[in-house]
Amino acid sequence: MTRIAHLTVAAVAGAALLLVACNGAPPPPAEPARESVAHDFSLKNVRGESKSLSDWAGQVRLIDFWATWCAPCREEIPWLKELQRTYGDEGFTIVAISDENAEIIREFVEQNEISYVNLVDPGEVSGRYGVISLPSAFLVDRDGRIVEEFRGAKPKKILEAKVRELLGLPPS
Repeated sequence: MTRIAHLTVAAVAGAALLLVACNGAPPPPAEPARESVAHDFSLKNVRGESKSLSDWAGQVRLIDFWATWCAPCREEIPWLKELQRTYGDEGFTIVAISDENAEIIREFVEQNEISYVNLVDPGEVSGRYGVISLPSAFLVDRDGRIVEEFRGAKPKKILEAKVRELLGLPPS
């Protein structure tokens, strides 16, 4: 076999191996956008009041894109409520955003006694944040930088540890 034939066989074998290895594998986790500044926005809450991300400037914020029909989103609600209760007085705020009808969101929020902020997005904010699946969330530090991105269900222990770190609290 000539040298070119050997290289061709090696290249084809390598490409085949790569395709087999990647087939069916989950996508790699999103890299944290550590130097990315969170885009400010202004949206209406479920009562029709205009709110901006900058309303909570200086706080650690979790921007959580969700929907009432999203099963993983619904599963996270009890522990997100707990997270807000536990760390709200320390300077932590959850800003939940859904593109559903405001009335549907309002009824769901009331039925589930969700006390954290819920905003209605006509689609522009989720697009600016590159949201393509739910749930998606962005953890923002006190300086307004996105320090962690979560695509899909958020790992509770990891999120809580990161929130504690950003609030300057000791590990639990």
